Amino acid sequence: MRASVILAVAVMLAGPAAAPAAGQSWRTEAKARQYRGQEFLDVKITYAVGRFELRKGADHLLYRLDSRYDEDAFDLRSNYLESEGRGSLRIEIDDNDDIDLRDLKDYDYEAGNLTLDLTGAIPLALDLEMGAVEAQLDLGGLKLRRLSLQTGASDTRVSFSEPNREAAEFCTFKAGAASFRVDDLGNSGCRRMQVSGGIGRLTLDFSGDWDHDATGDINVGLGTVQIRVPAELGVRIEKSTFLMSFDAPGFEKQDGGVWLSRNWDTAEHHLTLSVSGVLGGVEVDRI
Repeated sequence: MRASVILAVAVMLAGPAAAPAAGQSWRTEAKARQYRGQEFLDVKITYAVGRFELRKGADHLLYRLDSRYDEDAFDLRSNYLESEGRGSLRIEIDDNDDIDLRDLKDYDYEAGNLTLDLTGAIPLALDLEMGAVEAQLDLGGLKLRRLSLQTGASDTRVSFSEPNREAAEFCTFKAGAASFRVDDLGNSGCRRMQVSGGIGRLTLDFSGDWDHDATGDINVGLGTVQIRVPAELGVRIEKSTFLMSFDAPGFEKQDGGVWLSRNWDTAEHHLTLSVSGVLGGVEVDRI
């Protein structure tokens, strides 16, 4: 997706929502595919502008896609391929080359939407790239093996409302100039995490069912990071920051910029976080 278009949309979204503009030609599409014993599904989604919702659907459906977009300004491309029991789903809603959205002063960016339901019956890999998108992603109850999520100028909320049915190998979150929140990360089953934020507020809630140890790297540019961790979890924070405030009540400072929760030696499961950044603040709360 073109960076100039995303930037222009982000600026316009910062102001009051505009009324639907004349000349927009809205198109709706729905697609679905039955689950027929596939063993794995790889999903890649690129979405430039609009609202996006992802959730667990019925297990008998491999996926269901519902979309609404302006066909004068955007192109929808979706493709499913399968080989030896492994499915590959590609979805892209991006601006076409025939229109410059910066010239449309009354364009209704928020009217477009994309909803995707995914089966919880087989392991999944998710690769999501979003521009100026308001996203609600509930990944609970899926068999999520890998996750990569990248956002632009967006408001994104991710949750794991139910435990992941798989042990996730690696989870990556990259937030741009945005508000970004992930809830119930303990339910994700993710052993290794990498989180980066540009400008804005980043909230990481590690609630959930912990039956494993995990590590995570958190890097922020300019903004605030709130880290929420369960009281029963042993937590180690390795801090390397510049001009960033750090507030971690209930943690004990060690040598070398290390902070330990008081139950580190007795906790059944442990979370080790490496936190780095330049400007802003880090808040750590025991919940």
